Amino acid sequence: MNMNNQRIVVTGMGIICSNGNSVKEFWDNIKSGKSGIKVIQNIDMAEMVTDYGGEVENLQVDDYFFKDEIKDMDRCGKLGVMAAREAVENAKLIIENFNPYRIGISLGTSLGGMLSGEEFHNQWIKDGIEKADETLLFKYPIHTPCDNITRDLKIKGPKMIISNACAAGTNSIGFALDTIRNNKADIMITGGVDPLSKLSMSGFNSLQALAPTPPSPYSKSNGVVIGEGAAILVLESLDHAVERGANILAEVVDYDLSSDAYHQTAPDPGGEGALRSMRGALKKANIDAKEVSYINGHGTGTPANDVSEPKAIRTLITENKTPVSSTKSMIGHMLGAAGAAEAVTSILAIQHGYLPPTINFEVESQKFNLDFVPNIGRVSDLSYVLSNSFAFGGNNASILFCKYNENLELSAAKEKLIKEKKVVITGVGGLAGNSSNLQEIKDCMFKGKSGTSKIKQWNENPKCIQAGKIPEQNYRRLIHPNLLRKMDSISKHAVLSVKMAIENGNLKIDKNNRDKIGIIFATGTGPVGTVESFNRIVIQEGVKAANAKLFPNTVMNAAAGHISLNFKIKGPTSTISCGGVSGISALYYAYAMIQSSDYDTFIVVTADEVNDPIIEGHSKIKRYLTTENIRPFDCNSSGTILGEGSVAFIVESEEAALKRNGNILAEIKGFGLTSDDSKIGDLNHLGKAWEESMRLAMKEAMISPKEIEYICAAANGHTYFDRIEERVIERIFGIEAPVSATKSIFGETHATAGLLSLISVIYAFDGEIPATQNVKSHRGRIDLVTGNARKAPVSNALISTYSYGGNYNSVVIGKYLN
Repeated sequence: MNMNNQRIVVTGMGIICSNGNSVKEFWDNIKSGKSGIKVIQNIDMAEMVTDYGGEVENLQVDDYFFKDEIKDMDRCGKLGVMAAREAVENAKLIIENFNPYRIGISLGTSLGGMLSGEEFHNQWIKDGIEKADETLLFKYPIHTPCDNITRDLKIKGPKMIISNACAAGTNSIGFALDTIRNNKADIMITGGVDPLSKLSMSGFNSLQALAPTPPSPYSKSNGVVIGEGAAILVLESLDHAVERGANILAEVVDYDLSSDAYHQTAPDPGGEGALRSMRGALKKANIDAKEVSYINGHGTGTPANDVSEPKAIRTLITENKTPVSSTKSMIGHMLGAAGAAEAVTSILAIQHGYLPPTINFEVESQKFNLDFVPNIGRVSDLSYVLSNSFAFGGNNASILFCKYNENLELSAAKEKLIKEKKVVITGVGGLAGNSSNLQEIKDCMFKGKSGTSKIKQWNENPKCIQAGKIPEQNYRRLIHPNLLRKMDSISKHAVLSVKMAIENGNLKIDKNNRDKIGIIFATGTGPVGTVESFNRIVIQEGVKAANAKLFPNTVMNAAAGHISLNFKIKGPTSTISCGGVSGISALYYAYAMIQSSDYDTFIVVTADEVNDPIIEGHSKIKRYLTTENIRPFDCNSSGTILGEGSVAFIVESEEAALKRNGNILAEIKGFGLTSDDSKIGDLNHLGKAWEESMRLAMKEAMISPKEIEYICAAANGHTYFDRIEERVIERIFGIEAPVSATKSIFGETHATAGLLSLISVIYAFDGEIPATQNVKSHRGRIDLVTGNARKAPVSNALISTYSYGGNYNSVVIGKYLN
């Protein structure tokens, strides 16, 4: 991986939200302090404590799309595509003039296709599952809006979905910066999108967090108002932007992430986590806090945030009154899109030399001696601007922008090529299917045991009688009761697998290193069981009956928050939800952050679940599930079986591992991250982008196809998708490389599948490749390992993963040679 600290610039922006359907309209209203918060029209607010929200209005969204485009998008997807189109047009970027594999996307979202999920759920409960419209399920996955944008723009580079609640938009921009610096892309489309949703409104209402009137951040602090919309930025390396003659709007200097390890929903009251993310961003940028001209605060309007954040800012900036203001006072809290909208605000403030106001500000209610730019904005020359986003689970993100100066010379420290680090794996833990620990997983892989079994409760379901269900664990013995009682199933599994990995890797976590260890959590399913339980109550009993204990676990990053709390880990924390590639995407993000920052140790963990709503939903999709055994690559395969699991790895720089005498299990050698314009729920049948991901992974690892001695495939028994992968493997490797598919053992475990593959690779380095189970006949076009495990030397292996909607991640793992 060729890495450098090259300058990254913003060349285009697009936004659609409650006070503007374009960048120009948005900025005109921000400058004048005009609020977009009004009485909500499209959601029944009768039982809520408020009628207010930041709703996009006066816009006929469907007028912007052809009929064949609309059928694959719900409101979230449409908003995202509209903002992306404006950003690309604003950047004067003609995508077809560039290599599409060098243009990627990272999108923050908290809800994704939730509106489609809500509609399906309503139909299911009111009319019965048989009458529920299954086409809604294709639009429901959280990554679908990102798939919509990728398809619309026809880009084929890395595709990442960040879902750490309210910090997602800011985190996605930071990921885009890393992706360009790590030479995975020249251009990144990045930002966030979220719609107004009854589920989220009901949840915040149950927490008594909603403001009865338009919000007053940093003064009355009477609660939060939820908004909707999308904000998208075009990021490029400076060299690339200059070469194509782009108009440079601002520079993205750096960012940082942290975790509070304090509470499931409330921020650390002392603002310690927020302070660390701000200081981290400034440290990485080599900028003193005194040089910051303006802070775009998180500023939600809740009493807890409006105390915590100002304390952190006051500690950061002790010698002057750096102006701080809240964009949310005008547009509401756009959840996963909030940080992106505030990035747009920050960049416009730099461009126009203007401080946006905090409106609805009551000076007599002000609690801190800070300049909150009350009610009226003002002219000011801005150089460096810091933007904050702080989320449920104590996830914090801060990002630094600055005015573009074409004559600015980078310091020697930033100009030089970063010394590439070897990144290694030193610990592993996991539960999957019928297996409760690593030894049982190994037995399933190498002794021919099945990781799935018949589930009695589903015997009446004609489409599914088998699944990979994790056996019930003695959680009270393994997790502190005070923490356990707040966890759902997916969080319990994640905490257990992390506990195993920490013990396996002999990683000591204490006050001296807890803020230097990161967590990258990945999930394909997310907490579907918790979401369904929460929403069912709202549908059947009304908003007032919404369960405030369930709501905090409905967000994708809830498990990451529980991990942080359990192990008191306070370093960078992020949550990835890209479907089936999520586990390898998380591995890549940890690898990239180790390469480009001072963080040396990450816990990469996945968790996915199987339960009634997941089975019922997948049963609606024709020819997807089978009642037989799962048989990847088999000529007569009849479908897949679903499985649940959680796998965790300790990922470190080689230097850090050797320093603590860690047992190094493998080396991470190279990644290939691609996407294509597949329809939602589908893959391009030609497999060209999938093939490119494998070739890019080998290129980065500096090895040839002949040096790959084991391929762990993504095949799951679905004939159509298995055939695409089979043809890709045949084109690259022929019958030279042994191939196996661990999904034949544990079923389709979504994000966890890629990390189960990694477990099989680590064991394969001992000289044995696991067999693909249940295969009766196959085409013979690849060297598929069947029957029993095969004795063979393995020094380099390739793991293949995919997500529906066209996302492909491949990684080369090598046997560690010191």
